Amino acid sequence: MASSVLFAPCPPALTELVKPYATKIGLHSLPLHIHQVIAAFVVYHFIFAVISPIFSSIALPKTYRNFDKRTKVNWNVHVVSFIQSTFICVLAIWAACNDPQRDAWSKDEAAMLKRTFEYNHIQGAVQAYAEGYFIWDLFMSAWHLDIFGLGFLAHAASAVMVFSLGFRPFVNYWASVFVLFEISSPFLNIHWFCDKTGMTGSLTQLINGFFLLTSFFCCRLIWGTWNAALVFIDLHSIYNNPPSVLRPSDDNLIHPDHLETDEIVAHPFAGKSLPFWLIMVYLGSNTILNLLNYYWFGRMIQTVSARFTKDKPAKKGKKEKKEKEEAIEVDANGKIWVEGTDVNVGTTVEVVKEKLKKRTVTRQA
Repeated sequence: MASSVLFAPCPPALTELVKPYATKIGLHSLPLHIHQVIAAFVVYHFIFAVISPIFSSIALPKTYRNFDKRTKVNWNVHVVSFIQSTFICVLAIWAACNDPQRDAWSKDEAAMLKRTFEYNHIQGAVQAYAEGYFIWDLFMSAWHLDIFGLGFLAHAASAVMVFSLGFRPFVNYWASVFVLFEISSPFLNIHWFCDKTGMTGSLTQLINGFFLLTSFFCCRLIWGTWNAALVFIDLHSIYNNPPSVLRPSDDNLIHPDHLETDEIVAHPFAGKSLPFWLIMVYLGSNTILNLLNYYWFGRMIQTVSARFTKDKPAKKGKKEKKEKEEAIEVDANGKIWVEGTDVNVGTTVEVVKEKLKKRTVTRQA
């Protein structure tokens, strides 16, 4: 039942509406999946704007409501990421295991060409649901660039480019493969949630950290790099040896005069070739994603390790305590001095804190 809904065909009216525009930009299979792209975008933004704030306020009232605006945005984005990554990985695994046509693409004599040019409705749907999320992710990364930074923006833009090109159709076979990069994302989000809910350094975060680093290393660095290399090999081979259209020889001609019109097509992809720009855009985007994965893995090791290192937080605590003791002094006449400023005994605690805050900001500047 669920599969019939997820893989349901696009309404004909919507397909016809999108078809002229998709054809102009060379995304010929997009009209067949535009409903899935739109559905994914709308559902994920609804979760971000409505579901996550309501659910988080009920489940974690004190924690969520005390977040500032910046942290709330980040929290809601992580909720969407957790749900999306779990859903798309389950869908990709199911599609890879229950799609006999895709399985055949790696076994017959035209396997390389089918992996590159063939279209499949199930793989197209996986690609569409991923595309809808990455378009939403690109929108959020650009809108909140001050929160997420250029690295996330580059990642989202590269992912949108890679999955959009699949609608030519192009490398449809690899849709489920590269979607499985997201296997590490649920653990990454859990790690982040632990930090925000007072569970930093807990046993839960430690166990999750093990699965995070293991899954990220195996899926993104090993599995991802290996499959990226396989794609490179396929595209390089086809570019240098494009499938050709074969003509009959003179000995086999019944009517020699028809030499210019008679053709023997060797396979369904005869005459197809790969433009150089397509290879460069696809491989360039794929390379950016892989380089970011290597960079983030290094940062992850540092971040996870820091959660379970006790020395640095202890030293920082002593330093902060010493600064506070030096900041507030009482002289022989009973006057209170805050960072050298005379404070009236009747001054409220809030005012004292405000003065301390201002002096701290001045020091940092």
